[in-house]
Amino acid sequence: MGWWRETTIYQIYPRSFCDSNGDGIGDIPGIVSKLDYLKDLGVETLWLSPIFDSPQEDHGYDISDYTSINPEYGTMEDVEELIDGVHERDMKIVFDMVMNHTSDQHQWFKDSILRRNGKDDWYIWQDNQTIGGCISTAPNNWRSMLGNNGWVYNEHRKQSYFASFLPFQPDLNYRNPEVKNAMLNVVKFWMDKRVDGFRLDIFNVIYKDPGFGHNPFTWRLIPSHEEVNGFFQNKKNTVNHPDTIAFAKELRNFVDNESSVQKHRFLLGEVMGKPDMLKAFMGDSLDPGLNLVFMFETLDFDFKAKYFDRLIRKFEDHYPSPDYTPVIVFSNHDIRRMVYRLNGHMAKVKVVATLQMTLRGVPCIYYGEEIGMTEGNI
Repeated sequence: MGWWRETTIYQIYPRSFCDSNGDGIGDIPGIVSKLDYLKDLGVETLWLSPIFDSPQEDHGYDISDYTSINPEYGTMEDVEELIDGVHERDMKIVFDMVMNHTSDQHQWFKDSILRRNGKDDWYIWQDNQTIGGCISTAPNNWRSMLGNNGWVYNEHRKQSYFASFLPFQPDLNYRNPEVKNAMLNVVKFWMDKRVDGFRLDIFNVIYKDPGFGHNPFTWRLIPSHEEVNGFFQNKKNTVNHPDTIAFAKELRNFVDNESSVQKHRFLLGEVMGKPDMLKAFMGDSLDPGLNLVFMFETLDFDFKAKYFDRLIRKFEDHYPSPDYTPVIVFSNHDIRRMVYRLNGHMAKVKVVATLQMTLRGVPCIYYGEEIGMTEGNI
């Protein structure tokens, strides 16, 4: 049985975790200084939100260099010291890996705009439609995950690129083998640095329809963690594409085969969809995909016994052992803290924490939850 089935994950957002030099920004040396505390707490795996070079327009999830460290956080030597310190304490460390998109400040994207250095089609570029002699605003009707038009026009190139999220986060074109190989080399770079695994940011949007067909209409307005369709679109061409599921299995095979110790590392996916879709991304023992995916339904928990009873039964029915291991998460960097959502009612917070740590599965704790941290004004 893989170690990742029985671990406890502690998510750290580096910018606000621990500041070692008094500049008001958390950093890698600050994390190193807290390793003994985390070990004593019982944490077994650290998950770091992105520490790579970034303009920080999306808090590090807009990466401009996958193999360089944001200078505000420290140096590569600091990261190597952190990895060593984690392993010396018999713990694991997982890096946040944003594979779907880069920052528009990444050199790859700058080269792609100028069609130079072989990067012409490293991103998803398309001509705008011409209707009645007039150029429309987009090549097709694809929306971003946030509901707005996903296409961004670039005046220099006279084409639009697709961005599944914010306009400054252009999607990579994985149908170009060079792009896929470049990103696999990024994964290998960090495995060679002895990182134990990767949390895969919004993994289920990596591949899109190669024919750029319009997304069909649906009456659904607001998407959810289980229902990805929304903003009046069925996102069949942009979300949970079969080729993304195939890539999950390819990536798992790559990570397993590149590991110095077979099956030592693991992949934790941020994937949305119904249980059958989540299981498709994880595969099974004969055709494995992502080791784990988040069960995001828990982020919207209702503090009622009937809710938790239904939730537990659902997890046990849909994600049976040994093929599937639920990841139990109640807070993360995208939503308000659990203590805030429970109105500071500490007895309720303790009940939820106890449930998280005793259910079958992998608990994923957001930093500060262990001390009842609530929201802060910055």
